[in-house]
Amino acid sequence: MIDTGANRTFISFKAWHSTNSKQFIKKIQRRVLLADGQSSIFVYGEITLHIMLGDIQASIVALIVKQLCTDCILGMDFINKYKLIINTEDRTISIRNNDKRLLLKLDSNSSRVHSPARLVNNIIIPPKRTISIPVSINSSLQTLLFRPSFKLQQRIPLIMLNSSLTVHNRSSFISLHNPTSYSCSLPRGIILGTTTVPTLSFKKESDIDQSLVNTYIDKLIQHLINPEHQKKVKLVLLQNAKLLDTSKPTIAFTLRPHEIKTLDHPPPTSKPYYSTPLKQEAMYKIIQELLYSGLIRPSYSPYAAPALLVAKHDGNWRMVVDYKKLNNITIKDNHPLPNMEQALQLLGAGYKLFSTLDMKSGFWQIPIAEADKHKTAFITPEGLYEWNVLAQGLKNSPPSFQRVMTDILSSCRQFSLFYIDDIVIYSRSFDDHLNHVTQILSILLNYNFQLNPSKCALSWYRKFIPQFATIAAPIHAITNLTKPNKHKFRWNDLQKTAFLQLKQLLVNAPLFLNFPNDNYPVILTTDASKVGIGGTLQQLIDGEIKNLYYHSQVTSSTQRRYDPIELEALAIWLCFQRMRSYLLGRSIIIYTDHCPLCNMMNSSVKNRRVDRISILLQEYNIEKIIHIKGQHNCLADYLSRHPIKHHEEIFDEDYGINMLFDGEPLVTVTVPDVESSFLNAVITRSKHKQIAQQQLLSPQPLPIDITTTDSPVTRPTNDEASTSSSCNYFNIEQIKIEQANDPNIQRKINEIRDKVITSCYILDDGLLYKLLPMHANSKRKTKVIYLPISMADSLLKAYHDIPLAGHFGVKRTYLKLKNKFWWPGMIQFITNYIKNCLLCQQYNISRIKKPGKLCQIPTPDGPFQLIGIDFCGRFKRTPRENQYVLCITDYFTRWVDAIALPNCSAQTTAQTIFNDYICRYGVPKSILSDQGTHFNNQLMDFMAKLIGYNHTFSTVYHPQSNGMVERFNATFVPQLAKLHDHENNNWDEYLSPVVFAYNTGIHSTTQYSPFQLQFGREPRLPIDKPSFTYLFHKPNDYYAQLQKSLNIIHKLAHTTIIQQQAQYKQSYDKNRSDPIYDINDQVLTKIHGSRSKLDPRYSITPRIIIKKQHPIYWVEDQTTQIVHRVHVNDIRPIVFPSA
Repeated sequence: MIDTGANRTFISFKAWHSTNSKQFIKKIQRRVLLADGQSSIFVYGEITLHIMLGDIQASIVALIVKQLCTDCILGMDFINKYKLIINTEDRTISIRNNDKRLLLKLDSNSSRVHSPARLVNNIIIPPKRTISIPVSINSSLQTLLFRPSFKLQQRIPLIMLNSSLTVHNRSSFISLHNPTSYSCSLPRGIILGTTTVPTLSFKKESDIDQSLVNTYIDKLIQHLINPEHQKKVKLVLLQNAKLLDTSKPTIAFTLRPHEIKTLDHPPPTSKPYYSTPLKQEAMYKIIQELLYSGLIRPSYSPYAAPALLVAKHDGNWRMVVDYKKLNNITIKDNHPLPNMEQALQLLGAGYKLFSTLDMKSGFWQIPIAEADKHKTAFITPEGLYEWNVLAQGLKNSPPSFQRVMTDILSSCRQFSLFYIDDIVIYSRSFDDHLNHVTQILSILLNYNFQLNPSKCALSWYRKFIPQFATIAAPIHAITNLTKPNKHKFRWNDLQKTAFLQLKQLLVNAPLFLNFPNDNYPVILTTDASKVGIGGTLQQLIDGEIKNLYYHSQVTSSTQRRYDPIELEALAIWLCFQRMRSYLLGRSIIIYTDHCPLCNMMNSSVKNRRVDRISILLQEYNIEKIIHIKGQHNCLADYLSRHPIKHHEEIFDEDYGINMLFDGEPLVTVTVPDVESSFLNAVITRSKHKQIAQQQLLSPQPLPIDITTTDSPVTRPTNDEASTSSSCNYFNIEQIKIEQANDPNIQRKINEIRDKVITSCYILDDGLLYKLLPMHANSKRKTKVIYLPISMADSLLKAYHDIPLAGHFGVKRTYLKLKNKFWWPGMIQFITNYIKNCLLCQQYNISRIKKPGKLCQIPTPDGPFQLIGIDFCGRFKRTPRENQYVLCITDYFTRWVDAIALPNCSAQTTAQTIFNDYICRYGVPKSILSDQGTHFNNQLMDFMAKLIGYNHTFSTVYHPQSNGMVERFNATFVPQLAKLHDHENNNWDEYLSPVVFAYNTGIHSTTQYSPFQLQFGREPRLPIDKPSFTYLFHKPNDYYAQLQKSLNIIHKLAHTTIIQQQAQYKQSYDKNRSDPIYDINDQVLTKIHGSRSKLDPRYSITPRIIIKKQHPIYWVEDQTTQIVHRVHVNDIRPIVFPSA
């Protein structure tokens, strides 16, 4: 054998003795490392071999070893000495000695190089079972072909299949199946078969689908303008044409097959999914194709995962396997995947040429270790099969594929990136790039990989920010700090300079945005995801793409529930709204990766939302809507998955909020000059929702005049303010007129003129002022305007309602006014006015205890009369598939049952209550639960009527109604967290011990343990000392004694519970109001659930009480007529101004 991977020439002892040579052996004892980098063989000595090849006599020093897979191996020392040339196309070898040259034909029969596969241990194979057994192979090759021994199979009824073996440390695994009904045994050392070296398939041109390959090559090089470059790239692709031949699948010769390491767990099994006859026929055809291609094989495995069909876009079917159960017991492979941020930084470091390679069905090219193939078994209506290759859906598929690529392409990491089945090659010049591409294609060809030509791209030129990695280095130095070093973050001059430099590069060619050209149509490309929507506006001018506008935004929680077609149509509509000024009047071409939208402007798509959007788009000149593949819609897809949460045009929020415009501002705010101290704040933009609510509740115009202009922000002079028409609520010039019409003020003025009063009031320039002390104990006084009562409302609108007043409370508003105005009952008037403010009622936080005194559940007279039920979870799924805990608490004994469950469906809930509680303790009188769908459903209602118990529901968003169960949930969760194994996630194994510990502990309310109240005796714990004396009672005597003991402790516990409840109620009710509302009262109800900080805390529109059962009220929304059941502490009364 000629081996280019061997540095030296080797000969086996057996072959050397067969030559009958008298030559003296030079003894050298050492070990030689084999090609796998792990195995080694022992060298006994060396001799000089004389070899006759035709009429050429060659000699070489060879090392003697005990065993080889062949008689002799000629290594690189022989190849270099005699200048061997191996021609793989003609399958010939040329050898030269002095002036002679000899041409020898290659022998392609690899079966001549074989090694026996011997059984390592004595084994017994149970009946009807398949087991994987270890065998020893005298070969260091990592991949061998196994052929079972024909004679052995004639003697024993065992089934062995031809297979590919992965050899590690001269050992591998072979699957044996025993189809009989009795056990079979095999002795150690028996030869099960032979292994041969797999021959590399040297395909001739006629063996390759050349027309298909030529088509792929033409597409890959058509963008190359330089004919010389095109010719060179085509030559490289032709030399590696087998990589592009996708006529049938291939399995790579990988260094490491995929291994599936599982926990010590029984093999998970499932029944085949039900399917229609049409799907069964489709499944059968797919299975036959996979069998024919060698990707799967029949299986006798105890594992069984269900297979199902998923419809593809072209109407065909794709088979997928549900490996959830297998993945749950599979040990995670932590082999790292590349960091995409670092990869992008590397690509921007001055590289200009890029090529991308994509594997054809990448996972199916990676073999699975023979010992683990049975774990991939999947079940169909036709039978059980297992994968020979890496199946999609297996837990560790990505890291395993990444490990393979890292192993084989490690020598090319200076100019390539590989992320699972995608490879990026980057270079600075064409010659370098061609050399790099050639190296990687050669490696992939040697390992028998197959590319997907339709997804490959060669020698593309891309524009990046020049020297991005160097410029951004100071920023990355502080933004990539590890968690323990976060405190070292410092934004200094270096970071500021780098940031400004990057911003400057972004607004210069080739990355800046352009103005639209009216001579060309605009191209809008959109995409949507569950996170957000994104869109790009571009123009194709003279073959070059010009970027006009980018847009992305977060979708709301409601929008995330849209169907895909609705979400994609929404992306188009929102981009049109945002880019309206660019799109109106121009010809528009829309690109979307959602094909059903292509005809939305021509005909109905049978979806109300989409049809409505198409109607709204009629005002635009949309030429056509074109479908684009998702893989080509990268930019819009990125924008949709990384949306901008807060879009504010005049602020830059990257590294803090700084004004983006250092020159002239965009907004001028003109404020009427009532007094300098009246208005002391300016807003430039108000939120749409707040304005809408203010317009709904207060139709008067806003008291600020905001106009867009090019001049700086200015404040009018006093003269301008006096002559301009102000839209403020309060006009100070009106005071003198209103004082003349106010009888109380006129009476005070007459008294001053008649000198009846002189100390409290003063008349100045026709206005009446009130004299007030400057401070509490001050003798000095200041004069403030005596405000006519008719102007008090307009004054408070200016000092409370408008944005510059801020809707603050009574004290702050009064302190603003007390040094300027006064009128009788001023504080009470301000208090009543602010109480009547609907916005304050909706948004303000209450600083007092919630209203509603404690209404306690009557204490049951004994156990099993009232139980509370509630779900706790969802927890992380355990190997037993559990995610939830159903807690059942007895309201008298405080006895708790907690059952771990895989889900919280209505059916699971009803079955658990019946099997784990009713069948154990009997039927309770009443069950108390919340209004979750798992409790409030027809199944639970039917069970309550059938069995005979009363089911009561607590008030929505008022967990205190079922507080005992809620309290236990808060108690046991921390205990589970302390005990469970975080790696194995086995919290359900500790659930019963934690509940037992709770039930055997003294309860603070009853002063007894739940165990005592339940069973009438003290619990015996594992740590208690064993009793050596036994006292036997008659059963009748024991029952009487038990009944007597239970009656005593139940009475004591009942009395204690009532006392504890009374103490708790007294503490709870202290300083707490208990308002009682009447039918037809208008109120606001608290808004629960997700709410932003700027949303109202109470309902926008008033609600009317239509039914009451204090502290529970039924309120009806005046707009939607929907009735809600709420607790009194979620109600806020609406205070209307008195007539």
